[in-house]
Amino acid sequence: MKSVKLLLAALFVVVCSVSGQEKLSSDSTQLFFDDNGELTRIKVLPEDVPNTIISPNPRKDDIVWQRTVLRVIDMREQQNRPLYYPCEDITASTEKNLYSIIMSNVLEGKLPAYKSEIVFDQTYCPSFTPDNLLDVEKFLDNTNARYNAGEDTWSRVNYFNKGTIKYYVKMVYYFDKSSSTFHDKILAIAPLYEERYGKIDDLHTGVFFWVPFDKLRPFLKEEFVKMNGRNTTAQVSFDEFLNRSYYESYIIRDYDITNKDIDKGLTDPRMIRQEQQRVENEILDFEQDLWTN
Repeated sequence: MKSVKLLLAALFVVVCSVSGQEKLSSDSTQLFFDDNGELTRIKVLPEDVPNTIISPNPRKDDIVWQRTVLRVIDMREQQNRPLYYPCEDITASTEKNLYSIIMSNVLEGKLPAYKSEIVFDQTYCPSFTPDNLLDVEKFLDNTNARYNAGEDTWSRVNYFNKGTIKYYVKMVYYFDKSSSTFHDKILAIAPLYEERYGKIDDLHTGVFFWVPFDKLRPFLKEEFVKMNGRNTTAQVSFDEFLNRSYYESYIIRDYDITNKDIDKGLTDPRMIRQEQQRVENEILDFEQDLWTN
């Protein structure tokens, strides 16, 4: 009798184990792959994303030093390619690049975009006020996207996608005396379209619009970049990629007293590079001098 009980107990354990394995296998497969065998991932709910973002918010009186500059991120640089690819046939369910994240949310009214109707200087970042708010319908008409790109959001995204090869990034560097910490913060970002690379005759080189970076961050937090070609499962969000400065960039404008483009009045590339390096060094020197005295 005792041996029968032991046999039944062993059978029960085996059945439970097999059932548990089948359930675990089924559940875990759904976590990683969809019905088509494509890799999937669990995302934070959109309404919960802002709560996962931590950003310093110092008092104005505690900022004893600051420097604001405008940087250029060029997608043709090897280090910046994770922001550019994929650049074709993007849909709501495929992987995204930086421009598709920005453009899709602007077109759908989820992300505010701004453009100055008075100042046409490409490197000019407008004030983020209702007066400068981008008229999306007018934008679609002016770029012919309404007529040439289709009616849906992603057709229009792909219409611009391939030719968007640069970004302007307005950044501020500052020292917070209350915490004795040095910070950098992205304030705004603007995609630049280059018709020579987009191969669309009715579009021209230029800045379409600017978006406040803090408004963009929740959307960047939801999507992930491929850090390299060897390990495509690296989980680095677009938000982390940009905030941790994984990209390569150079300074094009210094918001000092003159508030002008660095190459203003300069034609020699070496002199332009020297001026860019001068501003870079002034920022680096300030940060390093904080800890050397």
